[in-house]
Amino acid sequence: ISGHLDDDGLPHGFCTVTYSSTDRFEGNFVHGEKNGRGKFFFFDGSTLEGYYVDDALQGQGIYTYEDGVVLHGTYVDGELNGPAQEYDSDGRLIFKGQYKDNIRHGVCWIYYPDGGSLVGEVNEEGEMTGEKIAYVYPDGKTAYSGRFIDGEMIEAKLATLTSVEDGKPQFEVVPGSPMYSFDKSTSSCISTNALLPDPYESERVYVDVSLISSAGEGLFSKVAAEASTVMSFYNGVRITHQEVKER
Repeated sequence: ISGHLDDDGLPHGFCTVTYSSTDRFEGNFVHGEKNGRGKFFFFDGSTLEGYYVDDALQGQGIYTYEDGVVLHGTYVDGELNGPAQEYDSDGRLIFKGQYKDNIRHGVCWIYYPDGGSLVGEVNEEGEMTGEKIAYVYPDGKTAYSGRFIDGEMIEAKLATLTSVEDGKPQFEVVPGSPMYSFDKSTSSCISTNALLPDPYESERVYVDVSLISSAGEGLFSKVAAEASTVMSFYNGVRITHQEVKER
């Protein structure tokens, strides 16, 4: 313990306490209990800061993971309960939703670097598993809505995101939509259903003879788009690092 102690030898006022696990807490104490602003520094490099009442974190807290991901959440008696947002190490929003007893709860949104998102009501383990999960393309409208297991699309139909109220999305399934599923490529097969068009790409790009001499075919835009707009997704074959070295 570094700092002022009361008559019973307990931290009182601003102190630094290092525990046997090498975790360290810096903040205000009242007769041995954390009270006021404080911050934990954990042995793995992560941190947790916020306002403590009678030794428990209450209200808004900030947990920073060892990889730089930051969670802003609502704490009740030291546990995440309520709204939360997570940001990657570059400050980009990657999660928005609710927590209950430290587990994701209710309708949650997961945001991807390409601008797409996954949304739905998580299961008891906080996973994107259920019959009403949806992947939303970067345009914020085109979507696949249906059954997912831990974020992987099992069976879904083409849908349109029509509105979002209080974080809860509303979708309309496109009449006559085929059934889609996650079609993971292998080292020898790009797709088991290569002729099934991607609805997002179909609205934005087309393949035609390249204007460059002897270049074969090229990919062309159907619409005007701003810089950095995702227009298409490339699904190549998957090979191991060893296969890369051998080629």
